[in-house]
Amino acid sequence: MKGAPIDKALCEYLKQYRRGQESAASSKELEAAFHVKGTELRRAVNRLRCDGWPICSDATGYFYAARQSEIQATVAQLTGRISKIAAATKGLLKSYEEKEG
Repeated sequence: MKGAPIDKALCEYLKQYRRGQESAASSKELEAAFHVKGTELRRAVNRLRCDGWPICSDATGYFYAARQSEIQATVAQLTGRISKIAAATKGLLKSYEEKEG
């Protein structure tokens, strides 16, 4: 799988050094440490989450969950994004239907 090497290294780094919200690492810091662009970092985080690793995030950065409440907060953040993306999709489809009228 493309990107698998960064996935393991990123997960191990977060687990060992960035456990809990108070130890979050910014995206820029992780991009520099792992020599990747933001897009690849976000994809790696997504793959890790999909594989069941408790990689959380907030406005300060990414971290390995130390508490259930951190996972719940990240899930709430992701759920909010889903709702906004669904609303944008609906609006785009509506505009297309009106133009095709």
